[in-house]
Amino acid sequence: MRNFLKRVIVLVVLTTIMAAGINIAIYFASRNARILQLERERKHLQAVINRLTGKRRMAELVVDGQVTNGKRQVLQTTLLWEEFVNGPEGHRVALPIKKITIPGDTPYVDGYVLKFQDKFVEEGNLLRGKSLAFFRRIFSSKQSPHVGTSLLDSHGVPPCLDGKAGRPDTFTLDLWQHIQQLMEHPASAKKLGLDIVQGQAVYRPVKPGRLYVIYLQNDGGMEFTQQAGESALINRLLKEADDTHSQTATTPGAQ
Repeated sequence: MRNFLKRVIVLVVLTTIMAAGINIAIYFASRNARILQLERERKHLQAVINRLTGKRRMAELVVDGQVTNGKRQVLQTTLLWEEFVNGPEGHRVALPIKKITIPGDTPYVDGYVLKFQDKFVEEGNLLRGKSLAFFRRIFSSKQSPHVGTSLLDSHGVPPCLDGKAGRPDTFTLDLWQHIQQLMEHPASAKKLGLDIVQGQAVYRPVKPGRLYVIYLQNDGGMEFTQQAGESALINRLLKEADDTHSQTATTPGAQ
């Protein structure tokens, strides 16, 4: 009888230990699964934040030279403009450098900005996941926009859509061809997933020896910022511009 009770007690103890072990295993398995779920949610949220707050480099600008008077006032500035487009495999491709002369020292970069609805940006939608920008012209604070230097090609089309850097997608091309209608009829723009279609001009005074970059926010407009520590790039731009005289474009009234 005593041995039987011992066996029962041992069995109860072992059963209790096993049950506790199983419960602990279930707890840790559940905990690990929850941790993995939270990590996936965190990564997803971070990806959404990155898409909403991200931006991409659209163009670069440096000063090739400036003319000043005896009072050290800048009378004329010669700019080197380099625009980037997406190549056939999604890689950034630099277009030929343009040399542009403006009166004064404050260039305005004028273009159209198309901002898609946040849900498309959050999802990383292939066609609507990032804002679009079409550069239109550069002018200065000392002249009217309509006498500025055009950044469009001879047919009035943005270089990013002329097919030289790769065939543009039909959706983006269609947006450009109907951009005026989309600006005038917001309801039509909404049907295409667009939140804002508008013109935008960003500007700032510029100085020689510095690199300026035009960024486009994924969920917003253009930024005209100064970059530091890229003298090698500046030197390359200057050299390429000197070797590409055929790309020179002088703004009327800049003399």
